[in-house]
Amino acid sequence: MAEPLSELLRLRITPSQRQHLSEAAALAGLSSSEYARRLLTSSDSIKTELVALRHAIELLTEHQKTSIEALLLLRGIAPLEKIKEAHQRMSTLGYPPVYLED
Repeated sequence: MAEPLSELLRLRITPSQRQHLSEAAALAGLSSSEYARRLLTSSDSIKTELVALRHAIELLTEHQKTSIEALLLLRGIAPLEKIKEAHQRMSTLGYPPVYLED
């Protein structure tokens, strides 16, 4: 069961902030109070989302390092003709080939 909205919070904002709040609330189809309340309560979920995104980026970075190492090892054992074939296939699929410099 939801808690009753019994507490009142008053705060001072500038006229331009009030205008911005009113416009954003109207666009969302909410009252200014409901819009502000949702902004306040959504900050925790935004923080959770940020933490999850940072973790995903860290995982991608680790996978990228592994992929680069595998690419370098494969390039070291692949004949030049096979590398050219791979570049041609990548181009056909719409991906730019990866050219490594020595």
